Parts: sequence; structure tokens; C-alpha cells
Amino acid sequence: MIVMLIGFLTVLVQGTFKAGGFRNVWENAQNGSRLNVLDFDFDPLRRHTFWTITVGGTFTWLGIYGVNQSTIQRCISCKTEKHAKLALYLNLVGLWVILVCAVLCGLVMYSFFMSCDPWTADFISEPDQLMPYFVMIIFSSVPGLPGLFVACAFSGTLSTVAASINALATVTFEDFVKNCFPKLSERASTWTSKGLCRDHGKVILCHHSRMNAWFIDFLSHN
Repeated sequence: MIVMLIGFLTVLVQGTFKAGGFRNVWENAQNGSRLNVLDFDFDPLRRHTFWTITVGGTFTWLGIYGVNQSTIQRCISCKTEKHAKLALYLNLVGLWVILVCAVLCGLVMYSFFMSCDPWTADFISEPDQLMPYFVMIIFSSVPGLPGLFVACAFSGTLSTVAASINALATVTFEDFVKNCFPKLSERASTWTSKGLCRDHGKVILCHHSRMNAWFIDFLSHN
């Protein structure tokens, strides 16, 4: 989390400086209708309105924190219900911080690229490449900081992957292995779970390694 926040803050500070200061970023966002958060249009096909964010966001986050396997597994691993609630409250604070940083980074990039969109100008082939492209521009004269951004991205990826692997292994063991071998000893169950983590991890990390290889190749060529 610390590495992710440092990466975000570094991009925010340098990006804001390159974009002409926070006042300029805010004015450009206002002029470009990027700060209209109180849009009460009932059209469900619009992406960002008050209703799509509150109603859609409520169902989205209820699914993640209410019934998602990895979240429930983490809550169950807490010592007491009180500790589980405290963990969720602390997670909520961290989530707000990350979301605010992400939104601010988006506003800074919008202000920086408002006169020339790298995607429509074919400087990048996918919208997901915008952030790495932005980092390489603002830190082109500062050695080491693009690597910090890579560490920031990998921290977020690995934390998500680790939780997913553990959740998949637990579900597989409880729903399939235990039903087929109900008399497994504690030691055998532990080693079986570790083996499932390894096997699931190979599949998932193989996919992520291809994504990360593209990411590193993109940074090395820009």
C-alpha cells in the first residue's frame, strides 16, 4: 500500500507541476465538464451521473464486500467479528485514498493532454497505455522514478492476484477435494491447499506475466 501511494503521489506532484499547477488543472477540468458530479440525468446509458454512480456503485461494491469469496475469506480469518469490522473500516479509508488519487491523476492527465490526445493521435494503441505514457513523459529527465511507477503497478497487481489465488484454492479444496476425500488429515489438507495455490498461481501468473512483459517492453521503448 505504501509503495502504491508513493507512486500515486509522485505522479500527482510532478504531473501537476508539468500541467501548470493545481489551479490550472482544476480550471481545465471545469471547462472540460470533468467536475460535474451533481448530474441528476436519469438516462441509464450515460456512464457518469449521480444515479449511475450511487446506484450502480452501491451494487458493485456490495458484490465485492458482501459476497466476494476473497473478501469473505479475509473476514473469516480475523480473530473476532469486531476485528473483521475494524479491518473493513480501515480498508474503506484506504480505498477512498486510492480512489481520490486515481481521480486526481485522471484530472492531471486530462489537463496535460487536453490539446493532443495520445490515443486518437496514435501515440498509444490502447487507453490503458495512457498512464505509462504519461509517466514516461513527465519523468523523462529523472532516472529511477519510472521504475518506482512500475513497482507501484506491480504492487497493486500482485496483491489482487495473491487474494484471487488463495480464494480459488480454498473453494477448490472445500467444494471438491473435501467431498472426494473427507478423511484427509490436517497435514495432508494443508499440503493439498498449498499445491492448489501453486497450480492456480501458475495459470493466473502466466497470464499476468504476458501483460507485465508487454508493460516492461512498452516502458523500455518509450
